[in-house]
Amino acid sequence: MEQGFWHYFISCKNKIIILAYMKIAANFLMSVLEQCPSAIAIFDSKELNIAFVSQGMLDIWCVNRSILGRSFCACFPNFKEEGFSSILKNVWKTGIVYQAEDTPAYIVHDGTKILRYFNFEYRPLLDEDGKTYAIMHTVSDVTDRHLAYKNVKEKQEQLMFSRELDVLASTLAHDLKNPLSVLKIGNSFLSKNVGVSVKVSKKWFEAFAASIQNIESIINQTLQLGKIRRVEKEVACVAMDKKIGNCIDEIKLVYPDKHMEFILGDLFPLYTDGGIVYQVFINLIGNAVKYAKESGEALLHIYSEKADKGVVYYIEDNGIGIPGDELQKVFLTNERASNTAK
Repeated sequence: MEQGFWHYFISCKNKIIILAYMKIAANFLMSVLEQCPSAIAIFDSKELNIAFVSQGMLDIWCVNRSILGRSFCACFPNFKEEGFSSILKNVWKTGIVYQAEDTPAYIVHDGTKILRYFNFEYRPLLDEDGKTYAIMHTVSDVTDRHLAYKNVKEKQEQLMFSRELDVLASTLAHDLKNPLSVLKIGNSFLSKNVGVSVKVSKKWFEAFAASIQNIESIINQTLQLGKIRRVEKEVACVAMDKKIGNCIDEIKLVYPDKHMEFILGDLFPLYTDGGIVYQVFINLIGNAVKYAKESGEALLHIYSEKADKGVVYYIEDNGIGIPGDELQKVFLTNERASNTAK
């Protein structure tokens, strides 16, 4: 009997010692985690009671340990307004991990809201039955990285914008030549031929009106670049048979000594900006006429085909062409093929 008692006593004593050591180890672990620079918090109820928070998390939240034992919603009403409380409650209910990157959130420090950016995770801790008994919240402040990336991106956009402006300025100077030439040639013709018929005069005045409209369109494109982040281009259905016909009439006035046969196929309408269409086609048609063969029959074939994602336009001529070793210059600004020099 006495031996059994001492055996029971020693067994209980060992259990007490083990429990004491476990408590000491747990307290030590908690004290270490509390000082951990990583931002960690643990919620132990569906009401989002704050059971544990590391120093790193306290620093991010700009609070002290008085929040322990209180609900997340009560401590941080601004986080509730921003929707984080709802996400946490959904994680508790579903048991599904929630992760997010570069997420903006306002931190209240001394009554002032400060916008910061975070990568964070809400990880549910599940029991044997798959039910949530706690949520571990980890977070890292990525504000400096986010702002640095934003700054680099803004500088890249500014550089790209500057390049686009240079290209547009060059394009503007080039594209205004055709409508201005029409005005110049027409003015010279009418000045030297005062007694021309009403029909001829009317034709020239119609050409003047079209040229002025085209100049206005080109200038509007320039102005839109300055407002590109605020104004959308004016998109409408463009009747391409009429638009291309007007371009051809204008080019004929600019190059009256050039003789070219225009072959027009199906010209399907385009849903786009009419001003841009004019600039593209007046350049292509103008170059085809300007650099047509000096001898033989000059031909320009324009047609379109419907494709899965829109309409494709084809412009084919039998002019001087571009030397094969200079094709890479096609999309460069202020570049001309060597065979265009006169």
